[in-house]
Amino acid sequence: MKVTLAGFNIDKNLIDKLPEGTIATPETISAAYARISRDPRDVPELRTEAREQVKKARRSNKAIVFGMSHHSVAEHAYFNFDILQISRLALEELEARRIGAAYTEKSQRYITLQGDYVIPKEFKEEDAKKFCKLVEFQNDFYLQNLQKLTDHQFASNPELAEQAQHAIEKGTSEKMNRAKNTLEGWAKEDARYALSLATQAQLGLSFNARTLEHAIRTMRHSNLTECRELSQKLFDVTKDVAPSLIILTDPDEFKKAFKTELQDDNFKFTRSNLKKYISLIIKEYYGELSEDLPEILEEEYEKLIISNNIDQNIATAIIHYNSKLPVEDAFRLASIILLDENGGKEFFEEALKYISAFDSIPREFEISGDLKFELVVSASNFAQLKRHRLMTLLAQDYDPTLGITIPASIKAIEAENSFNDVCRRSEKLYNEFLPKYGKAAEYCLTNAHRRRVLIAANPRELYHFSRLREDEHAQWDIKETAGRMMKLAKKAAPLSFMLSGGKDKFEELKKEV
Repeated sequence: MKVTLAGFNIDKNLIDKLPEGTIATPETISAAYARISRDPRDVPELRTEAREQVKKARRSNKAIVFGMSHHSVAEHAYFNFDILQISRLALEELEARRIGAAYTEKSQRYITLQGDYVIPKEFKEEDAKKFCKLVEFQNDFYLQNLQKLTDHQFASNPELAEQAQHAIEKGTSEKMNRAKNTLEGWAKEDARYALSLATQAQLGLSFNARTLEHAIRTMRHSNLTECRELSQKLFDVTKDVAPSLIILTDPDEFKKAFKTELQDDNFKFTRSNLKKYISLIIKEYYGELSEDLPEILEEEYEKLIISNNIDQNIATAIIHYNSKLPVEDAFRLASIILLDENGGKEFFEEALKYISAFDSIPREFEISGDLKFELVVSASNFAQLKRHRLMTLLAQDYDPTLGITIPASIKAIEAENSFNDVCRRSEKLYNEFLPKYGKAAEYCLTNAHRRRVLIAANPRELYHFSRLREDEHAQWDIKETAGRMMKLAKKAAPLSFMLSGGKDKFEELKKEV
């Protein structure tokens, strides 16, 4: 057996030091690996040829990745990006990609925030002033209450507080004082609930070429100016490094290579068309809702929907994702539509009408998974939930009518009234901006505001979710959600989920079982 390190991601500053004339590109790895199945030569020889003949390697990528539709070859090429001065709201759209992607954010839980935020370019001058005033008000709550929340955590957790003090007396550095950092982190993570979704973030981002291409194409047609700009910037910094692997992002290059126009209708129209289409269906049928419902198990904000009708599940997901209806009404509407054979056919034709040979079908088609939940979660909760990318996760727009999530610590320090004031003012400006700016109005909302989320996950993924999010180290908001979700899952399948739970309780649970 021979094991050879073929290539890896290295810092751009090192690439810049290569001899003049050297073309440094991950395309050569993709081109060499693409030839493995049909070329009798050994892999190292294929890589050598690709490095020495980059133009030929690029032609090979175009022919194999796009001409033959072997898109997985593009996954051998990886790109790393530093992303700064991006809003939390735009991050949600960027991080919607689940496979071939890695994200590491500067955390609002561990870093003390300084009040930096994005001013959406959609807002007119006078509205931008109103928006800035709101964000400053939100930030003031954070800064004025952070120390109170910290004091509360120290008072509420005397053992950890004692450990923190002991470490200080020993001369332990701030960075290594784990108990102190934990208590302060809990205060920061609760204080951030008052912050705007416009708050600036930073992250390290890694995409393989296939995922990068999809991100650029999707965000190019985003409802947010910020995401459209991000799409262009990702394209600009990679188009000369690996042109053969992101050709679907460049209409001109695509036409040169394949003598046909690039079809972007799926990205331009599918989502907006479905929202309009579903709106018309709701208007036409909502007064005739069927009583035909699946079995539903409920907790406070969570529902487990038990249904095995695949067409109906997918139609339900399409209606739910493209509206603000609760899942029961979406299911009833799907039931009415599918009772009419032609109506059902028309519904699915409408959902797929803009799909081309290069596109994936909508994510809603994954929703016939084994267990389906509707959750109502805060933006802080969703920021963690969205990381479970192997779940099918379909989030509605933020909806202030769903209320807010208030950390217990904010109530404990008697800051609930001022916190509510922050949220009320946020909602007032959101409601003023919504008719004018649509999705961009969500910049006004806070991490405490909620949205409905539809999830489908198989038992294996739910076990992973439970191990991580029911563990003692999990953040309280998502931990509570996970606990209620798994309670519902155990009601539906008590034998399958007999060992689900946080990893800290696993051995104890195993002995009990």
